[in-house]
Amino acid sequence: MTIREARPGDRAALVRLMGALHDFEAAIEENRAGAEAADSHLAWVEKSVAELGGVILVAEVDGVVLGFVAYTFEEDPGTFVRPEYRQHALVWDISVAEAARGQGIGQALLQAAEAAARAAGICEMRLYVLEANKRARRIYEEAGYRNYERFLSKRL
Repeated sequence: MTIREARPGDRAALVRLMGALHDFEAAIEENRAGAEAADSHLAWVEKSVAELGGVILVAEVDGVVLGFVAYTFEEDPGTFVRPEYRQHALVWDISVAEAARGQGIGQALLQAAEAAARAAGICEMRLYVLEANKRARRIYEEAGYRNYERFLSKRL
């Protein structure tokens, strides 16, 4: 497996992986768009990554892109967080092809993003995960992530 920065030629694979992520999340959370929103969402992520100084990494096996992670470098506003923790990396999306799940690809992508963030002087990586996504929550917890904030929602 090779982990590298995404290239323009990877876009079709990224849209396919984003679509799979969208369909999965739409099945567990009613407000999520399905694969039909993958291309436009990826375009928004790509623009945000470029503006905020982030990276999209892909995992490639035998020339086939089987997963990706997109993250940015961000900073907490105000002074409620100590200065040394204000700047952090934020994972926006991570997806692994269904046929390749359980092989450590997602973990390798997350570890590569963490290593790149550390190399950039960042001391904290954050991510959002749907409450209903129990498998992802378990994987993140096994990787050392813990609840930092709780973001509550109420349908009106």
